[in-house]
Amino acid sequence: MEFDDGIGGELGGRDDSVAAALSYLDSVDPASGADARIGWDGLQAASPDSGPTQTSVQTFLWLHLRLLGEDRDRSWEVARALADLLDRLGHARYADIARSEQTRTLLSAVDEATWQEQYLTAVAESGIGPADTELVTWQQAPEGTERAIVDLIGETLEVATVAGEFMPSRLHAPPLKASALAARRRGMTDAVLRTERLGGVLLEQLLDHRIAIWSAYSTPRAELYRGLTEELHSANEPAFGCVRRLEGILDLVGDGITLTDTGFLPDSVVERAIGTLWSPREWPFPAGSERETAPVLTVRRLLLRLGLVRKHHGRLVPTARARGMSADRMWRTLVSRLVGTQYHPETIAAEVVLGEVARGRRPVETTGLTSALLAAEGWTHSGESPRVADIEPLADVMTAELTALGAFSFPDSRSGQFSETPSPDGVRLAAALLRHRLLHTRLPSI
Repeated sequence: MEFDDGIGGELGGRDDSVAAALSYLDSVDPASGADARIGWDGLQAASPDSGPTQTSVQTFLWLHLRLLGEDRDRSWEVARALADLLDRLGHARYADIARSEQTRTLLSAVDEATWQEQYLTAVAESGIGPADTELVTWQQAPEGTERAIVDLIGETLEVATVAGEFMPSRLHAPPLKASALAARRRGMTDAVLRTERLGGVLLEQLLDHRIAIWSAYSTPRAELYRGLTEELHSANEPAFGCVRRLEGILDLVGDGITLTDTGFLPDSVVERAIGTLWSPREWPFPAGSERETAPVLTVRRLLLRLGLVRKHHGRLVPTARARGMSADRMWRTLVSRLVGTQYHPETIAAEVVLGEVARGRRPVETTGLTSALLAAEGWTHSGESPRVADIEPLADVMTAELTALGAFSFPDSRSGQFSETPSPDGVRLAAALLRHRLLHTRLPSI
């Protein structure tokens, strides 16, 4: 079993205290001493330059040692030898982790799905692993810039834990509930992400890192993100014009509204919606039934999909989470749920549309790039390359939803006129949706 720079940072020399501790272990049991050397070299490669942290100890033992060790029993021997070395170095807490039953369970897990569930649970219970928040979802095995940020957050959480910041503020008070602890850790994670280090905000540095990783997946994907960096960084601020239609339809629903026998909004409600939420330029047609009025129908369906309204006994009623929702929360809900974070042909087609809109262009010919993306990244249909007939509708749905939210005016077939360029808010929304996918999608193995 060998470890090299592939785990993380460069392997450095051992200082005198480590050399002395290893020499002692060699004198007691040469085999255990050799295992301790293997463990230390691997841990050092997984640790920041300043030395091991609880995050790097857990990452090495629970992730790297398991993945790189072919023999599960052998990996456990290395973990125990490393525990003895850490004890000699005065790192009793880290030694306890190395020899814990939790580490042994994770190292011996055979089924990948079971191991992943156990691993994520163990990291969460430790309180040291950076929490997934509204700002970011972490990769399972972060590298480069992301790993450096993870190390920094782990150090911050470890110091806070040792300092007792996760203990009750009053003497003899009951321990904090798991939900309160999780909220505090999310808050600390976000606080670190918003700090500026090495000339830039860490969250924006992470975004650059994710753009680079995604762009390396395939040549078509590099083309998708080419030239969008500035727009993606600017999209951290809301574009409230795009939530105005959602808020407006939600206001018309009120405490609930009776639907027609066929399940649509009453014509009078559709007329009020068109008259107040869309200008004649955006919807150059008279209001009719909801089925004939695309923007109202699309936004109402979006509200259902976003979980802000539901049908109940022939009525459309707001959900509990929609009541009293602020514009800022509405924006975050729209950005997080409109496309989501799944890696799938539907979301890939949506990404291509969003890339065009974020560049300030109406998406008219996205099938070519979508087809190239799907082919380059291994997507097939019944063993064949994706068909154009299957791809075009996916892009059309995304374009229709952006249009209903105010990115474009609806084409006027009578005059042949339509908006060639998206509205500023439409550009911001498209970039925000791409930004969210970059920061929250767990990257697939291609």
